[in-house]
Amino acid sequence: MSRRLSIVAIAALTLISTSSAWAQSGAAGATVATVNGAGANAWSSNVRASDAEVVSLLGDGIKKSSTLRALTDRLTKSDVIVYVRPDVIGKNGAQAQLSFLSSAGGFRYLVVHLPVGQSKTQQVAMLGYQLQHAVAIADAPSVNDSDSLRKEFERIGRVTLSANGRDFTFDSQAATDAKQRILRELSSDAPAPASTRVATTAK
Repeated sequence: MSRRLSIVAIAALTLISTSSAWAQSGAAGATVATVNGAGANAWSSNVRASDAEVVSLLGDGIKKSSTLRALTDRLTKSDVIVYVRPDVIGKNGAQAQLSFLSSAGGFRYLVVHLPVGQSKTQQVAMLGYQLQHAVAIADAPSVNDSDSLRKEFERIGRVTLSANGRDFTFDSQAATDAKQRILRELSSDAPAPASTRVATTAK
């Protein structure tokens, strides 16, 4: 292996290690949100958060929205792991963003940056929107980096390039529909029903 390839390999392993360890970082005894909204071991769920407000948000959202619960259930049965992090620098009205982090050890790692300073209802709906995107990635084994993610959403949704021609955002009708369902569910005081069908991606 050449010196250049060795350096690249070490850098990749470092990124994967830091990405995977993120969910366990912080003070000992920190609560980590799991798929059922309970504080538990960081590795018990494929949707992970260690920020206290995001933990509470995820737990409440899963209790009140069957759509959000179904999305987290679907991801827990996949090879996709999603870290949810608060975005404290986003401007007012900023939207949640999903990025491809890394692929290693049979898992694909994504991160959702969730804007703070908005209503909890809007935050839960934005989270559900991005988790529907994560489900689309789970349904597409070919997505293993940012380039293949972009190609997949060019196929199933819409991709918007930034001014520099490299960065991009994406959306899909399935994610928009999931967000609207979650908003309706959150507006009701009734407990969420046991199950909801998750939209799957056409092959």
